[in-house]
Amino acid sequence: MNFKEFKEKWTPIVDDYLKGHLTSEVSDKKISQIMSYSVMAGGKRLRPLLFLATLDALKVKINEEEVRIASGIELIHTYSLIHDDLPAMDNDDYRRGKLTSHKKWGEAEAILAGDALLPMGIEWISDGSNSVKLVKIITQAVGPNGMVGGQYLDIDSTNNDSVANNSAFINKMEWLKTGCLIKACVAMAVEYGNADSSQKKTLIQFAENFGRSYQIYDDLVDVVETSAEAGKKTHKDLESGKNNTLTLLGVSRSRKELTDLMLDAQNCLKSIDATVLAGFLDLYKKVL
Repeated sequence: MNFKEFKEKWTPIVDDYLKGHLTSEVSDKKISQIMSYSVMAGGKRLRPLLFLATLDALKVKINEEEVRIASGIELIHTYSLIHDDLPAMDNDDYRRGKLTSHKKWGEAEAILAGDALLPMGIEWISDGSNSVKLVKIITQAVGPNGMVGGQYLDIDSTNNDSVANNSAFINKMEWLKTGCLIKACVAMAVEYGNADSSQKKTLIQFAENFGRSYQIYDDLVDVVETSAEAGKKTHKDLESGKNNTLTLLGVSRSRKELTDLMLDAQNCLKSIDATVLAGFLDLYKKVL
């Protein structure tokens, strides 16, 4: 099975699980509706698919427990998007081609929806895996030493000329705010699938390259795609005073950096049968 076939098979299953369980497991219908609005707005489902594709590479059979874990990852990712879009953060009006949560429902409602999605996502991961280790992996990835820490550095560095040319700072910031969660998707699957030491090394190296390259890809989307194509406002980072790989290196060198990371990620998978995982890298072709 290639990436396209894998995505076509599992994305609807994850979507159906998310839709059904956000309805059945949240007692208050209004908060369920607000949570579901952002979760079901679309998106690539990249992170849950990455978890499932890593299991596929490890020859782990995917059943409802694995889908619950993957869906929990998507809840956590969506929480981060809702909060990232808030006026106090990036102040975005559109996400995935629809009004952002705070524009649709109100700022307090959006905050509470994000607050609800985060612990529910952790709960689903715990339910599906019955593993303290998986819970620790995901909570470390999204906490102060992961995604939240990276988001803080992003805010702190906005319109801050002192870090504009600091490549070490920008690499750290972009790794924390984006790469940590992507790596966690693979790391959880490695743990859950009982990967041997060689498989673990290979897959984690792939995740580190893919995780770092994804933020560069996202930075490039901001300048090479229209708002309609991206589903959110583009050409915004420079206007907002953001410091990132693109503002540091420019378009051509950022594309070169992305290409190099893609090649490193591909090389990581040469020793393992991971056709589906390799297909994730095709996502980047539209910005190169």
